[in-house]
Amino acid sequence: MNRRVLLVSLLTSGALLAGGAAHAQLNLKQFGIGGGDSSAGGSAGGGLGGAVSNALGGNSASASSGGVSQLLQNYVGANQQVLSGQSSLASAMGMTSAAGQAQQAAGLLSGGTPSVSQLTQMGSTQQSLSQKLTNAFSSQAGGGASATPINKEAFTEGLSSLGKGVSQYSSLQSGLGSVGQMSPSALLQSGLNPQTAQSASYIAQSAPGQLQSLMSTLSSAVQFASSHGISVPSVATSALKGM
Repeated sequence: MNRRVLLVSLLTSGALLAGGAAHAQLNLKQFGIGGGDSSAGGSAGGGLGGAVSNALGGNSASASSGGVSQLLQNYVGANQQVLSGQSSLASAMGMTSAAGQAQQAAGLLSGGTPSVSQLTQMGSTQQSLSQKLTNAFSSQAGGGASATPINKEAFTEGLSSLGKGVSQYSSLQSGLGSVGQMSPSALLQSGLNPQTAQSASYIAQSAPGQLQSLMSTLSSAVQFASSHGISVPSVATSALKGM
């Protein structure tokens, strides 16, 4: 009888230890670290790729590198939308030079994953454009004979594009936050190449501040449009309410 009790106890302890090891391995895979059976990792959520996919609203897990790459593509798409909106708003206000700057900045985001240098330049231009637009809204707030004529149709198009871009930015925040919590070495171990890993880290740190700046610009643009008889698309107001 005692031998049976001892045998059952040993079997139970072994099962618990095996379960604990598997649990530890899955915890590592949540951060894109560790080997083991790839199918087991996929069923457990697919590491960082699964976390990113879930943050983007996906239902299936993907490879870590693929998940982060998709997140970066969505970030680039959001910024292209924003820059298109800034260009239209600047053009509507008669700010030809600023409109051209927005188009040039959008060109930095074409042709694959942008480098940290390109992202920095794009972000700086975007910030500068936001300030120029806000100043223009303030200077023409009172109207008057000296005010520059406004292309209302182009202004509405700019609001629509900027609103879409801000909404896309907002939807990326949870995914970018997950990337920001990872060390550069962990990003590399997830299968990313060095440039993509560096860009991912940079974006995770800079995106929250960029979003706040863009929200302020969109709010000022909506207020200006409302006071000048310019149609405000629902996507612009929805983006503001979403925050």
